[in-house]
Amino acid sequence: MSDFLKVELLEEPKIEFGNDFLCDDPKMGIAVGGFYSLTSNSHRSEIHYSIIGTNNNIQDALDWLKKFEEKIEATGLVELVDESVEIVDGEIEDTVGTSDEGVLFSENFTNPKYAIGEREYTTQNKKFNPDFPGLNDTSCFKCKFINDSANNGKITERKIKAILDEKEVKDLEKIESIINLYYEEYDSVIENQITKLDVCFIVIPDSVFKALGSVPWGKSFINLRRKLKAALIAHPKAIPVQLILESTLKGTKKSRQDLSMTAWNFTVANYYKSGCIPWSLNVEDKDTCFIGISFHKVIDSDNNLMRSSIAQAFNYEGRGLIFVGKQFEWNKKETRVSSPHLSYEYAKDLIESVIKTYQSFNNNKMPTRVVIHKTTDFWNTTRHQIYCEVEGFQDGIRNVLGDEVEIDLVTIKSSNVKLFREVGIYPVPRGTLLEIDETTGVLYTTGYIPYYELYPGVHMPKALHVDIYEGDSTLRKICNEILALSKMNFNNCNYYDGLPITIRFARKVGEIVQYFPLDKTPPNRYYYYM
Repeated sequence: MSDFLKVELLEEPKIEFGNDFLCDDPKMGIAVGGFYSLTSNSHRSEIHYSIIGTNNNIQDALDWLKKFEEKIEATGLVELVDESVEIVDGEIEDTVGTSDEGVLFSENFTNPKYAIGEREYTTQNKKFNPDFPGLNDTSCFKCKFINDSANNGKITERKIKAILDEKEVKDLEKIESIINLYYEEYDSVIENQITKLDVCFIVIPDSVFKALGSVPWGKSFINLRRKLKAALIAHPKAIPVQLILESTLKGTKKSRQDLSMTAWNFTVANYYKSGCIPWSLNVEDKDTCFIGISFHKVIDSDNNLMRSSIAQAFNYEGRGLIFVGKQFEWNKKETRVSSPHLSYEYAKDLIESVIKTYQSFNNNKMPTRVVIHKTTDFWNTTRHQIYCEVEGFQDGIRNVLGDEVEIDLVTIKSSNVKLFREVGIYPVPRGTLLEIDETTGVLYTTGYIPYYELYPGVHMPKALHVDIYEGDSTLRKICNEILALSKMNFNNCNYYDGLPITIRFARKVGEIVQYFPLDKTPPNRYYYYM
């Protein structure tokens, strides 16, 4: 091991924007080159949206969005976020409990004064937090969001108040009643839309969120937002939705985030939800299909535990598909391992379904290379005769793509290894790779960013353990791709995410899907779950 042990700093991957502009920073890239869709000829200059909420909610939303049409000056204050993410038994766990609605619900923004050791620093950085250029057809966005009032769905405050004030009705029933109110309006908006809609903004009143945001259910809890989103995207003609709290619109929600930063994140997320591409990967293997396989628990009121797999497939443009596998029971006493694995047939059927759908989704172009990121170790027939997922994946891929396809099987888990700099107040830079041997390494996808000259986190960054189970690609190439894929979270406009997009949203997808009606098939487009 000592012959291989070495540390190197990988170059920050660049992503591609409009006019073939390459840049490592999404905000700078958009400001200079515009959206990538301008290059790929898929750009849309008009995004049509509807709003569902009370009359006051709708007006507040229109006023709020009106602010985005003009330049918004940023304070330059750095929003420090606890990015702590753990992969535990194959599950993605945000240790700080970030929500499923992205920036508009996040309450994890901290004061820009923070301590490293015994020293305190106040950070102001206009590179990190730049002005918002204005969402209009003459700015770098070359796009505007348009609302036709006839497409809006109105819910009376009287109906909401009647549900919340009912003393003889349990909270779980109230949640169902509230969801039914929104679903009926959502259905009406979709069926009677005047102009073709791209996205629907759902405003949740503070009174509803305070009373029913999370309701006890046996040994578990029912989450209103996730259950509402599941109900809406289960609609047979569903359009992407964005949930917004009333307090966000009124500016009363506690947050250190600038309006400029909110505008950046909101614009990118909903531009992507409309079917457009903000930026793309700048990779040599553009015919590579990147697939992430992770797991989530399905817990009922009695705490009975079932497992289900989540497969997320992406092409170089960041167009994503979601596949939710069948539920299965994992007996850790029998296998003597707490992290779940897949049977041969399960793995084979799942990967065949992913590849076939990906092919039609990718302009009927077959990938020549398939990379699988998995959050647990790979098992073959030598390890277990039933849970021999390796052979299942390999046979499934080759059945669809032939024997010439290249396959890389990569495990990504949390690492307990910590690296420290000899000098300086900041942690190691993002992209630091500790090479343990030719197929195993410790990679920092978070850390100090030389471009910003700061580390935008709160605690010491945590690294990922990367292990190539099988494949011809080098460890450096695999880790470069992981770094690049960590820049493809279109739920915001951040410089990076702590995890590659192949596995980043697994937990969020699982949390929504567990509320899905049993007689409905979850949609397979990634943007429905953002």
